[in-house]
Amino acid sequence: MACHKVAAASFQLLSLVSFLLFLSPEATTIFANSNTVDDERSNVACIEEERKALLEFKQGLQDPLLALHSWVGKDCCNWHGIVCNNQTGNIIELRLLHTQISGRLPVSIGSLSHLETLDLFNNSFSDPLPISIGNLSHLQTLVLSFNSISGLFPISIGNLPNLQSLDLSSNSISGPLPTSIGNLLNLQSLDLSFNSISGPLPTSIGNLSNLQNLDLWNNPISGLFPISIRNLSNLQDLSLQGNAISGPLPTWIGNLRHLQSLDLSYNSKMNGTIPESIGQLRELNYLDLSDCSWEGSISENHFQNTSRLDSFFLFNEASTSLVFNVSHDWIPVFNLTYLYISDCKLMDTAFPLWLRSQKFLNVVSLERVGISDTIPDWFWRFSPFLEDVRLSHNQLRGNLPKSPSSPLQNVYLSNNSLVGSLPLWPYVTHLSLASNRFSGPIPLNIGHEMSELQVLRLSRNNLTGSFPPSLSKIKSLEILDLSRNYFSGNIPRDWKGLQDLMIIDFSNNNLSGGIPSCMCSQLPSLKWLRLSNNNLSGDLQLSLQDCGTLFTLDLTGNKFSGIIPKWVGENLQSLSYLLLGSNKFTGNIPHQICDLSSLQVLDLSQNNISGSIPSCLGGLKQMTTGDGLLGDWMSDLGFYGSVYDPMHIDLNVKGVEYEYIADIIGLIQKIDLSSNNLWGEIPEEVKNLMALGSLNLSHNHLTGKIPEGIGSLHELEALDLSSNHLWGLIPSSMTSLTSLSELNLSFNNFSGPIPSANQFPTFDPTSFEGNSGLCGPPLPTQCSSASHNDPAAKVEEDEEDKDGKLWFYASTALGFIVGFWVVFGSLVLKRSWRHAYFQFLDNMKQDLLLFLEVTRVSRSLRAWKMVD
Repeated sequence: MACHKVAAASFQLLSLVSFLLFLSPEATTIFANSNTVDDERSNVACIEEERKALLEFKQGLQDPLLALHSWVGKDCCNWHGIVCNNQTGNIIELRLLHTQISGRLPVSIGSLSHLETLDLFNNSFSDPLPISIGNLSHLQTLVLSFNSISGLFPISIGNLPNLQSLDLSSNSISGPLPTSIGNLLNLQSLDLSFNSISGPLPTSIGNLSNLQNLDLWNNPISGLFPISIRNLSNLQDLSLQGNAISGPLPTWIGNLRHLQSLDLSYNSKMNGTIPESIGQLRELNYLDLSDCSWEGSISENHFQNTSRLDSFFLFNEASTSLVFNVSHDWIPVFNLTYLYISDCKLMDTAFPLWLRSQKFLNVVSLERVGISDTIPDWFWRFSPFLEDVRLSHNQLRGNLPKSPSSPLQNVYLSNNSLVGSLPLWPYVTHLSLASNRFSGPIPLNIGHEMSELQVLRLSRNNLTGSFPPSLSKIKSLEILDLSRNYFSGNIPRDWKGLQDLMIIDFSNNNLSGGIPSCMCSQLPSLKWLRLSNNNLSGDLQLSLQDCGTLFTLDLTGNKFSGIIPKWVGENLQSLSYLLLGSNKFTGNIPHQICDLSSLQVLDLSQNNISGSIPSCLGGLKQMTTGDGLLGDWMSDLGFYGSVYDPMHIDLNVKGVEYEYIADIIGLIQKIDLSSNNLWGEIPEEVKNLMALGSLNLSHNHLTGKIPEGIGSLHELEALDLSSNHLWGLIPSSMTSLTSLSELNLSFNNFSGPIPSANQFPTFDPTSFEGNSGLCGPPLPTQCSSASHNDPAAKVEEDEEDKDGKLWFYASTALGFIVGFWVVFGSLVLKRSWRHAYFQFLDNMKQDLLLFLEVTRVSRSLRAWKMVD
């Protein structure tokens, strides 16, 4: 009984340890490394100076996983990650892998002068490497890859004469490679990939006669193909992809007889013809010449002695002049496993017969190569290993077989002229047949026969009928694109079990009815929903409110009605693209939309929305910062290039409908509220949308002036304010919108001169028509000195006139009252003044009467004399 208890306790303890290690990969790594080191430890005491150097090494570091917790006491040879020499006690190995240690590599590292291996792979060491690293004269292996080391490549590394392997990949090291690199005469492997090393390679690299592996992938290294590489006679792997190397590939490349892998891809400045001497590389098994600017042709001679070639890559998007010129009956000396050729025209447009000899092919990719033929029957059974077929963007025609013999998993045949009904291939996980001429309905049993599907792309075909209910049985489905067909009926109500479905695109069909209220509650991963350009209708109040993970919602071109629900801004917090245009929505724009911090495109155009434009739209975070990026979920699925026939969205920008694909959607920042019943003024806060690229407020009832601050929208490329009731001068600040290429201010009440700076005179006159008060280029109406009459200025002048008249009348009345009481008040108070005043008036009266009498008599006498 006791034995059973002990066994049970031991089993529980073992289970607990296993569970903890399962939860922590880092702990597993540390544990494994510790065991490895323990096996090599001895009982010799470590050197005190080296122990102090290790403690100094530890002192300035952050150690979140406590990988250095054992670094206490006197016996440093038993510390984690340390190996000492069994005889001398000197530290010969320091290995700390995957420990998340961070900080600067201390100068004290140079005190470990007997170190043979320094491996700090995959940590967070930062800052430049210390010069003291050049003191490690016994060092044979130096691995600091996958850290955050910066600064120049340390010249002192050239002082390590015994170094055989140097790996500084995936850091931030910059500047040119120093000439001292040529001092490492025993170096066999050099990996500096994924850094920022620039300039041409030093000629001294040709001194590394023992070098077998040279990996400089993804650096901005420039200059001609390094001639010094011809001296590396033992070189087996040469990787220069992703640099800025220019010029032709030299013919002496064929002299590197031990070369097994050659990767020159993504050097767009490399040009000229590919030398036939590459066919002399008898050991070559991997060749990638993609995305350079090659010219001429590739012939059978380029593969003359490459019998060991296993993988061949030739994507040629940078140039369209390269031709793959082999005879129709060519039988290659190699047997490939992976074949990728795209954007390189085949001299023979017939389906390549030479593929039939490649019995071990696992991947065949021949995209955009100009094949104009049917796919022969033998292709579907020639290789029992064939899993991946990519023949998109050709002129393939004919039908597909019902059941191929090969265990196909990935099939990409989009953008061809294939016809017939859809095939049912049971093991396929990725099927893209978009942009062909397939017809008929989707087979009813597709969910049962193709239950392994992850991606189904059938857009741009002639498919009809309704969606089969069995689609909900494809539990692993992630992408479902049935857009631009002739499907009819309702959107399915049963989506249960599709936990991984992220993308649904049913746009441009003839679907009717509403959106099932339970759709999103059954699709917890849904991020992209396009239902645009159908005949869908109904109120959104009870639909989509559970779609909290949505990134894109496109309901454009349907018959949805009612108000835009407040929950759009409250529940759909991940939205970047909200397109509700060309429907029948009413009511106001809910201010909750302003809470969508990731919103990049807002399209509410061509509805019956009324009210004012919410001023809070000026606070849309994404449009103010311009940090628009596609979600990681899109890049994880590999949405770029032709592989997935990338996701697209239709947007009206600059007055033209464009179809934007996934890799540039993240660059679009747009607000379109046109063709509604909006009134009021354009909010001043619009000036905060610094990243906005397109603003369309046309065909509304907006009044007031254009906000002066609109000149701060430096990314604005299109602005349409036409057919409103806006007035005033066109703000001079708009001339600072140097990115503006489309402007429409027509049919408003603008007046005054059109700004003449920058591109304004180049806009079409129709941009300003329907504004009788405007003058100056590009309009034929010339501006006079009096033509600067602005309605706003007239109103201000009228107001000033009114105010002036008011003050005149008020001052006159006040003067009369004051004068009256000054004179007559005195007469009331002073009797003597009053008598004198009235006596004066009497005298004036008598004098006036006498004057009048004398005048009358005088006139009578003159008249008598004239008669006489």
